[in-house]
Amino acid sequence: MTDDKRHINWDLIVRHLMDVATDEEREEVERWLAENEGNGEYYRKAKRYFETYYTGKETRVVDCKGAWNEFVVYADKSRETHIWRAIVKYAAILLFPLCVGFGYWFLENDESQTTFVSEDISIEPGTTKAVLVFNSGQQVKLTDSIAFGQAIEKFKPSGQVDEAVEYNKIIVPRGGEYNLVLADGTSVMINSDSKLNVPDRFEGKERRVRLEGEALFHVARDVEHPFIVETVGGDVTVLGTVFNVNAYSDEDYVQTTLVEGSVAFQGKGMADAKTISPGEQITYDLQTNGINVERVNTDIFTAWTEGKWIIEGMRLDEIMKQLARWYDITVFYQNPEAKELVFTGDLEKYNKCNVILDIISLTTNVEFELKERVIIVKMK
Repeated sequence: MTDDKRHINWDLIVRHLMDVATDEEREEVERWLAENEGNGEYYRKAKRYFETYYTGKETRVVDCKGAWNEFVVYADKSRETHIWRAIVKYAAILLFPLCVGFGYWFLENDESQTTFVSEDISIEPGTTKAVLVFNSGQQVKLTDSIAFGQAIEKFKPSGQVDEAVEYNKIIVPRGGEYNLVLADGTSVMINSDSKLNVPDRFEGKERRVRLEGEALFHVARDVEHPFIVETVGGDVTVLGTVFNVNAYSDEDYVQTTLVEGSVAFQGKGMADAKTISPGEQITYDLQTNGINVERVNTDIFTAWTEGKWIIEGMRLDEIMKQLARWYDITVFYQNPEAKELVFTGDLEKYNKCNVILDIISLTTNVEFELKERVIIVKMK
């Protein structure tokens, strides 16, 4: 069975079920249904649960800005009941939004099964921000109005000897992200809680940067000067390509996902570099020095640069690490077994944290309590 069912908006399915779809929307759903039996089964489940739980009388109060306008929950066989009930609730939100403030009212017959985070506390998503630390120690805050290149020219310490290449550091704090273009034309999108050391100019036979955290690189091609991303676990070497590197200090691995071109990874415990092809991912275990190469959907690992998290069968503790970095929160588990729960779905990165937690609570057996900037995770 293909993954096509995962790429149709639930809104279209609901409009089709309610017989309010336009001719164009109806044709799109019919084409999707004809593609394979899996899509048909997905639709039949939707119809059954829609008829069971939706009455057309529910009232929804939502925050327009944070509306779940593109949230699509995938069919996870291990948790079908929770997921499909969540989908039905989402359908009502899409079709009958009343934009009059915060809070979410759900189906009366499911109210006792769901606990949501406090409506009185709102945690906003991260923003574009970073700090440029020159080799001299001088610091400059980077925002939309002050680009990296402008800061280098304007704030570069005077009297610096140009003979020696100086490395400067870009620090992206928790609750931030930053996009920059290096001297060679390479663009880098840096994720929250990450650090990138870059030279003020590239000289010699290679273009080398150092990364701690996560970043997506679009490397300008230069066959004479390979681009090298140095991490705590090893080096990623490329000539010109698009790839994502995940090398956070609190993880036990370094992971490189290749979108375009070709990269070679050599871990500190590896005798030879391993080359991967587009659509492949190499994971290097920092504890065992072992490597694993597999084909993946690269969209899952680059979606964070486009305002989404695409999650497929991810453990809750891994999801909460991402949320902690992006929303600058601390996570505490009242029940450690909650870490092992698995979630599948699309999440909108620029929604308030409260909305994200409500979605996860609807589709897993956990609830969240929010105290200031601490999220307490509990089993239901």
